[in-house]
Amino acid sequence: MKSLVFTAFVAALALSAPAFAADEINVSKGISAAGAPLAAHGVDLVALVNSGNPVEGFATHSATYDGASYYFTTAENREAFEANPAAYLPQHGGFCSFGVSVGKKFDGDPDQYLIVDGKLFLFLNAETRAAFLKDVVGTAKTADDQWANIKSIAVGEL
Repeated sequence: MKSLVFTAFVAALALSAPAFAADEINVSKGISAAGAPLAAHGVDLVALVNSGNPVEGFATHSATYDGASYYFTTAENREAFEANPAAYLPQHGGFCSFGVSVGKKFDGDPDQYLIVDGKLFLFLNAETRAAFLKDVVGTAKTADDQWANIKSIAVGEL
């Protein structure tokens, strides 16, 4: 009888637990110094957006946002990010925006980026960046539409 009650309790707990989304942010495997997976390959997003310089940040200047850790080159850049993350976060969870437009979650490389209308887009490589550039507005719109459908789907399921 105890095992039946325990089984029912576990089942009820599982059904009431929140659904966690899979792979909504492109992160590296493992845990950063901040205790969360590292996003944007450790590149300082504030430096990238403000100066077009994809420079690697430092664990000593890290911030955690939405379950991912971001590294910055200075405390000032970290503070700018913390004050307004949306101004610096890459579109589509940091995955390749061209890949997202075709329903895939490819790695987004901060060395292959584009800033359009204040939005940061990352790409898998120079070829996917070039494909995106052929129709920036159309491909960005398609990527946004696809992102709504694939955001919570694990990479391996796409």
